[in-house]
Amino acid sequence: MRKNFRNLFVLPFFLLCFLSAQAQDYVYEIQLAIYATPEYKKFKPLHSVGYAYSIEMKNGLYRIMMGTYSSKNTAKDKLKLVQRKGFKDAYIVKKELKEADAVYIVQLATYDQQADIYWSDWQRLSPQLVAQLSDNKVRVAIGPYYTRAEAEEVQARVQMRGPKDIFIKKVSNKVLHKVEKFDFERSASYGQNSGSMRLSVKALQELLIKEKLYEVASNGALTPTTKSAMIQYKKTNKHYLLHRKMAEEMDSDDIIENYTLQYYINMIPKDPATAAAGLKQFKNPISKIFLAYIYLNGDLQVADKTTKVNQLMNASLEKVFKSYRGETRYDFSMKYSYEDVGQLLQHLKAMYEVLKVRPDIPCWLFKRHPRVMKKTFQPYWNNRRDDYTVSNDCGSFMDLEELRVLSLVSEEFAESKTTFKGIKGINQLYIAPHPIPHQEIEALEKWNGNLWKNLKSLEGGSPLQQNMYSLLRFSYYDALQVLETHFMFKGMPGIEARSLGLKILKKTVGENLRTYLK
Repeated sequence: MRKNFRNLFVLPFFLLCFLSAQAQDYVYEIQLAIYATPEYKKFKPLHSVGYAYSIEMKNGLYRIMMGTYSSKNTAKDKLKLVQRKGFKDAYIVKKELKEADAVYIVQLATYDQQADIYWSDWQRLSPQLVAQLSDNKVRVAIGPYYTRAEAEEVQARVQMRGPKDIFIKKVSNKVLHKVEKFDFERSASYGQNSGSMRLSVKALQELLIKEKLYEVASNGALTPTTKSAMIQYKKTNKHYLLHRKMAEEMDSDDIIENYTLQYYINMIPKDPATAAAGLKQFKNPISKIFLAYIYLNGDLQVADKTTKVNQLMNASLEKVFKSYRGETRYDFSMKYSYEDVGQLLQHLKAMYEVLKVRPDIPCWLFKRHPRVMKKTFQPYWNNRRDDYTVSNDCGSFMDLEELRVLSLVSEEFAESKTTFKGIKGINQLYIAPHPIPHQEIEALEKWNGNLWKNLKSLEGGSPLQQNMYSLLRFSYYDALQVLETHFMFKGMPGIEARSLGLKILKKTVGENLRTYLK
């Protein structure tokens, strides 16, 4: 009898557990509307209520949702608030969660739903961002992946250049949504991130207001009115005009000497026959690689192409790696057969990672093979082995008048005579910019802040100091906004473009302004 009495309690206990588990098999969302081209500003009144997002349907339209909620009662409460805000047609959607829907994600961070998420911080780590919503939190992640092994591979790769405390999580695919422009627009920082509001432009506007050349409130937008005021400054400020004239007469320090290895490498797209004849004169293994490229890419027709390419490539690789004892990306103890340019470029990059003396990578390679070059030359080792220089055969930062003017102006603040230098080492960013680590972005912003904090003392100095301060500030932020525009045209988000611009400024004029960083 005692045994049966005990079972009366055990059975309800297991039943309760079963029912509780079943209750977790459903989540609830609120459908707000369906749009062809959704914009978050139309749903901004709901910002304090919950997290609204968009999902593209098969017909190309977008379903605007809010959620996700673990209980129907919570969803009902939210629906009442939504309808009070004017969205009368909104309704609750019930979603069933099944084991078959389970996927893996690499979780990066958790935010309150009202937080301003700087999406570019996460975009630089992966283009495959997803968000998982709970009653009041937003979890930013990379995914989804159908096996844990895939997720672990991504986790390891991200930890090399991002936060170390990320982790893998198993969730239902039904509670994830792909992060889209709608999510970006939700963040308060979106204006700056998209480039529509720039701190560099705002600094210019504030200066132009003091110069009585701009009468509109400073909002950071590069409007026609702002551009007109900038042009007026450049036409009327005699100190700027003087430095501008000097900038026009500046000589490039990156002129390629005739008949050098670099000279013939840069010549390949224009005159492959002469370039090939020139490359044959050099014993440098890099010359053989570019000769093999000419044949393999079809720039110059040659008999028995495959044999010649393989001979040139394998001989060059053996010369470089036979006695090399360091770690390499590929096994160079074996012989390779080359059928596509991609593999050749991968091995070229591997050689650049170990050779101490090497020519610049020609810019034309990035124009001819943009996808392959971007993938091949992205940071891998996260040390100086990733560094390389790019030739200026298709342009450089030196071509920007605003940067040349700034360089000359900054020399007025230098402790000793300096020259316009440092561009060659970062010219790779001119043709193929890539995201920079978050820690470096923070360091660049700190550098910029400290610089102008210390320079501000000149604003209250003598008339000469005031004029020089004004000239430097205008030239500095004018150069920065031009650099930002350059990087945004290359596809970089606004905040990322600003950081890259600051990196160029620090490299080119940082030494001249060192006195004001002590």
